[in-house]
Amino acid sequence: MYYIVEVEDIGSLKPSELGSDVKSVLLEKFRRRYIGRYFSDIGIVLDVLDVLEYGEGKSIIGSPDVYVKVRLSLLSYMPKVQELVEGEIKSVGEYGVTLSMGPVEGFIHISQLGDDIFVQRSDGLYGKKTRTTFKRGDIVRARITAVTKPDYTAPLKGEPIIKVSLTCRQPGLGKVAEGRSEE
Repeated sequence: MYYIVEVEDIGSLKPSELGSDVKSVLLEKFRRRYIGRYFSDIGIVLDVLDVLEYGEGKSIIGSPDVYVKVRLSLLSYMPKVQELVEGEIKSVGEYGVTLSMGPVEGFIHISQLGDDIFVQRSDGLYGKKTRTTFKRGDIVRARITAVTKPDYTAPLKGEPIIKVSLTCRQPGLGKVAEGRSEE
C-alpha cells in the first residue's frame, strides 16, 4: 500500500550552500539520503515529495556546517498481507513466476498459480486442465500471503531487502485477460 508520511530529521548546510535556496538544497540532500531505503515503520521510500518546514539553523563548535531541523513529506510503499496487487510477470522459472509490482517484486510458487497442474515449457508455464498460460509480460492479479522481515545486508548480495509471497488460488485472481480475470 502506498502512503504519504511526514517525518522529522536534521539537515546540514555547508557554508557555500547558504546563499542559495535552502528548501531546494535540503530537498536534494534528503532525496539522496532517503530514496530507495527501507524503514520498518514506513516501508520503502519512493520519493521525498516536499520540505514542509525547516527551523533556524544551529552551528556546532568545530563544524563549519549549519544544522536545521526539517519536516519532510515522503511517498512510501509498504506491502501488507492480504493486499490485492496487480503486476507484470518479469520471469518464469521451474518453481514459479516473479511478479513486478512496481517498487517491489513478488514470487508466486507454481502450486499457487491456480487449481491446475502447471508444467514448464520453453516460454512459460502451462496448465494441463485449464490450458491457462503464464508467460513473461502477462498481467496477473494476486494476493499477498507473506512478507519477510527486512534483511539490510541483502542489497550487498544482490537480493531484495524484503521478499513478498503471492497466491492466485482464490476466485477473481490469476491472469488478467482484457480487463477480466481467468480462474
